[in-house]
Amino acid sequence: MGFVSIQDGLISLSPAGQKFSRDPSRDRLADQFANRIRLFAEALAVLSEGPKTINEINEHLVQSYSLSTWKTVANTRTRMTWLEVLGYVEWLSGNKLQVTGEGIDALARWELVTPEAIQLREEEPAVANIPPAPASIEALLDKLTRDPRAHESRNTYNIWVPSPASSPNKIANMRICIEATAEPIEKEDLLSFIADTFGLKRSSVESMMPFMRAAGLIQEIRRGVYSATPAARAWLETGSDLDYVRIIHAHMRYVGEILRVAAPEALRSEVYAQGSQYGMNRDKVRWILNFLVEAGLIVDISWSTIASTALGKAFAASLPLAPPNADEPLNPASQSSFAGLEDDSAEGITDSNSESLLIAQHLRRYAVDPFAEGVASGAAFENAIEAAFGALGFRSQRISGSGDTDVLVQWYDEDGQLCTAIIDAKSSASGSISHTNVSDVAIASHKEKHSADRVAIVAPGFSGETIRATGAKRGWALLTADDLAGVLETAVDLGLTPVETSIMFDSSDGFSRLTELIDGRKRQLDLISLVVARLWSESENDEPFSPRDISLVERKSDLEPTVDELVGVVSRLNALDSRVLRTVEASSDPKHETYRVGDVQAVARQLRAIARALEFGLDPKRQ
Repeated sequence: MGFVSIQDGLISLSPAGQKFSRDPSRDRLADQFANRIRLFAEALAVLSEGPKTINEINEHLVQSYSLSTWKTVANTRTRMTWLEVLGYVEWLSGNKLQVTGEGIDALARWELVTPEAIQLREEEPAVANIPPAPASIEALLDKLTRDPRAHESRNTYNIWVPSPASSPNKIANMRICIEATAEPIEKEDLLSFIADTFGLKRSSVESMMPFMRAAGLIQEIRRGVYSATPAARAWLETGSDLDYVRIIHAHMRYVGEILRVAAPEALRSEVYAQGSQYGMNRDKVRWILNFLVEAGLIVDISWSTIASTALGKAFAASLPLAPPNADEPLNPASQSSFAGLEDDSAEGITDSNSESLLIAQHLRRYAVDPFAEGVASGAAFENAIEAAFGALGFRSQRISGSGDTDVLVQWYDEDGQLCTAIIDAKSSASGSISHTNVSDVAIASHKEKHSADRVAIVAPGFSGETIRATGAKRGWALLTADDLAGVLETAVDLGLTPVETSIMFDSSDGFSRLTELIDGRKRQLDLISLVVARLWSESENDEPFSPRDISLVERKSDLEPTVDELVGVVSRLNALDSRVLRTVEASSDPKHETYRVGDVQAVARQLRAIARALEFGLDPKRQ
C-alpha cells in the first residue's frame, strides 16, 4: 500500500504513511487504494454507467482489460467490498450495486486507466534487432543448443547481489563488482571492496562469492585469487544487460524459461510453481525476475501478474531453452545410484567410456571433413575438441568467431594455480596443414587476450618443417586429431587427471612424455593383474608367495617384472585395501614378505560401488 518503507532491516512510515497517520480519513485511504491497486478506481467507474451485479462488473473488467488470469470473481469481489466499506458503493435489490455520492466525488479526483491504454501495451511491436552476443557468450549458448543434455548441468545455486536502497539496480551493482575482477584480485580485497562500495557488513558479502562463481562470472585462477571469466569480460566490454542475462541463463536454470512462462502474461504464483519443477525455489525465482525486469524483458502488470515485453519475447526466441517441464526435481527417496544395477556391474564406467570412444571417432572423422554435420567450416571439429577435453576433465569451452580462439581449455595444477591453454583447430580435407594455414599474429593475440599459458594446434596432420620449427620456437604443441583421440580413448579408461594429461601441451616432448605415462599406467595395471593371478593360482596349494618369488616365476613372461616393481604393486594394493592380500610371514625386507590372495572379488565389487556413487554424485540431475 506504500504506507511503510523498509531499509537496512528497519520498518518506518513512508511520507504517505505519515500523512495518513495524521489524517486517517476514509478519503485518504481510498485515494491510496486508487493510486496503488490496479483496477480499484476502474471497478468503481464501471458502476458510474448504472447499477450492476458483481458478476456483471467482473465480466466488464475481464473483457475490457483482457484479464485472462482472472479465473474467478474473487478479485472483483475484494475491490467492491473495500469500496462498500469506504462508503463509495451501496447495495440495491437484486444483488446489484450502485455508486454513492461520495463515490462520484472520488471518481472526479482519481486518474483512471482506460482499456485503450492497456491495448497499446499489448500491441507493442516486436523488437526485431537484438544485439548479437559476443563470441565467448555465444559459445556458452551454442553448447546448450548442440547438446540438450547440457541443460541438466545448469545449476540451482542461491543468488545474492547487493541492492541497497541508494543503489537498487542489481545488474548495475553486479557490473561494478565484476569490474573489480578485471585484473586478478585477492578474495579478501574483493569482498572488502564490495562491502565498502555498497555500505554492507563484510559478513553479508560472503554469500555473494559462490553465486558469482556458479553464474560463470568469476573464476579462481590460483588459491584465493579471482578474475573475471572470458564471458564476464565480454559483458564488461558491451555493457549490455542482455549479455548478463545470457551468461546467467547459460549457467543457471529457469532464466530464459521464465520469459516463455510469462508470455503473454502470468500470475507470479504460476511462475513460482513452474520454477519448482526446475529446482528453483520462490526466493531464487524472485531474484531472477528482478534481473529480467531490470533488463526490460519482464514488466509488472500488477502486484500479482507479470508479462514478457516485446523485447522479452524476441529475446526468449534467441535463447536455447530447456523443454517445458523437462527438469523434474529428483526425489532422493525414490531414486538410487544403484537402481537397475547388479552388484558387480560396471555400467556407469562403461557408459563414460562409450561416450569417450564416440568423441574419439568424431575427432578423427571431423578433422578431415570441414563441413561435417552441415555446420560452418571447422565447427564440428571444434565441437569435438571441446567435448574431448571436457571428457578428460578439463574446463573446456568452444569460442570460435572472428578475433578469438577456437577452443579455450583450463585446469588447476598441483599447486592450485589456474592454467589456461588456447587451441587453434584446423580441419582439412587434404589430411594435413602447413605453416601457411596458421596465423602467428592471431595466435599471439588470442594468447594475450586470455592470458594463456600454453598454445596447441590440433589438425589431421602437419606437413613441412616450417610449422614444426615455428611451433618449437613459439612454444606451440602440435597435436594430430588421432593423437588427441588416442589420449582420450586411454586416459579416460585409466582415470588420468587433467594435471597428468596436460603434459600434452608442452611443446617440446609433451606428447611423448604423456605416451610414456600412459604406457607406465597400463603396465601398473597389468602387474596388478599378474600378482593377483599368481597368488590365486597358488591358493589351491596353500602356498604363500613373496614379490621375489613372483619375479623368479615370471622372469620369462611377456611383462618380465622386476622385484622392485612387484614390491611397488604389493604396496599399492595394501594401501588401496588391506583385504586384497593377506600377509603370511612379515619380513624386514619387503621383497621377502609372503602373501596369500584375500577377498579380491568383494573388494573389486566395493570399488565399483564406490565408483558408481562418485559418478552419481556428479550427475547434474541430482541438483
